[in-house]
Amino acid sequence: MAKIEFKCPKCKKSNKIVIMGNDSGKFTKTCVKCTSEVEVEIDSELKVQASLLEDKIQAKTEYTEVRNMIPEDYKKYDGESLIGVSNRKAMVNIVSMLILAASLAGVLNGFYFLNLPDEYPDYESINIEIVVKNNTADIDDALIVVNSDFINQTYIGNGTYNILLKPGRYMLEVSASGHKNSMMEIYVPVQDNNLKLIEIDQGIQGINRFVFDMEEGEGETKLEDSVYVKIARWCSGITFVFSAVGIWGAWVTYKLQSYKNAQIGAFFSIIAMGLLIVGPILGFVALILLTKIKNEFNRSL
Repeated sequence: MAKIEFKCPKCKKSNKIVIMGNDSGKFTKTCVKCTSEVEVEIDSELKVQASLLEDKIQAKTEYTEVRNMIPEDYKKYDGESLIGVSNRKAMVNIVSMLILAASLAGVLNGFYFLNLPDEYPDYESINIEIVVKNNTADIDDALIVVNSDFINQTYIGNGTYNILLKPGRYMLEVSASGHKNSMMEIYVPVQDNNLKLIEIDQGIQGINRFVFDMEEGEGETKLEDSVYVKIARWCSGITFVFSAVGIWGAWVTYKLQSYKNAQIGAFFSIIAMGLLIVGPILGFVALILLTKIKNEFNRSL
């Protein structure tokens, strides 16, 4: 038999409880001063912990009420830890940022094409090849006019004439006896001088080599613009559209709305060709990483 002292948690009055032998366990005792019901817990080493019984009853009741609010058939969570969830969220953010960065690089490309300068006065003149021919033969008596001015030209055979131009935009007009005057708007991009295709020793079509297919007869004909003129005219708008789709795809990915739409956004961020190769690389990496988070999307379509 042992007398164990404890303090009432409510009034702090010292109380005693008598236990038989060295038994441990939980016992209920009424405080001699405030008459509160106290639960006394005694361990095997006779250490005492006292708590108000009414507090324990209240806590148990609240816990029971919460449990009763949960449907019995409610599926219990048996997935991975919150650490895994955090890692997946980080991956979603990374993929979203890659698509966004590739798309914004495309926007920069759009502004570059939109503001492509018409002339580069500080650059050296570049050797340009003008090829003049008709359906059956090369023409060796052509005259070349650049922006309404005659220009020095050198005939090197095979219908090819060499002229010197600085990088920029020009309107070329070629005339030859028995043929209609042919006009073409060209854009000479910034480049090293005398770029050539080594295998056939000639300039690169649309870069420093432009071909005039002449028609027989009188009058004038407008030939198709060179490739860089088309780029300057159309690519800025197309690039802005592609980049906008990419930005939308980044938002869809961040919100995990649709895996298919996220793929579309990543693809358009690639073909926006931001900063030439930087944007496509970022978009391609994002497209690969999308497969790692496919199951996180609300829907696959």
